[in-house]
Amino acid sequence: MKKNHRTRVGSEVQYGPRLAGAVLHDYLENSDDALAVAFRNQSTADEENEADRLFRDFFPDTHLCVDLKLITRKPGRMHVGEYINCMLTRDGEDHFEAVETATERKQAVRRNPIVYLGTCINLHRKADGTIYPTFNRPQFTSDFTFTDFCREAAEELTAVAGLIEVDE
Repeated sequence: MKKNHRTRVGSEVQYGPRLAGAVLHDYLENSDDALAVAFRNQSTADEENEADRLFRDFFPDTHLCVDLKLITRKPGRMHVGEYINCMLTRDGEDHFEAVETATERKQAVRRNPIVYLGTCINLHRKADGTIYPTFNRPQFTSDFTFTDFCREAAEELTAVAGLIEVDE
């Protein structure tokens, strides 16, 4: 029997065998049928009633076929091929637990922020308020020598010295 591939739309992967849970999950998340819409509305209503939930920020998901327990930051199973940033712990002879780590990164506080960013010098401010200069690394060529760099740095220092108010 010859398979007719002209009537199919999309890739052949979508017509291959899939797990029943994956088909149901895809239907409930992406379908516009009344049942799927009602299920999604019920799920959001349950999420709004978080006061009596055991897990507020973490959602456990146990995979018995591989003795793995996932504790993720969003409800439901992971999609096939999805990655999470997690800490994996072996808590038994044949059992592992993966806890998803924080998705938000803390912004690093600059230790000595730059007050003035110049071509030859930069001015930094320490935590106590004092200002100090640092020199930039120049690219020396036959047209721009060490003498030229020193001259431009001195001009830049004198120009900036009049602009910055320093408590003495």
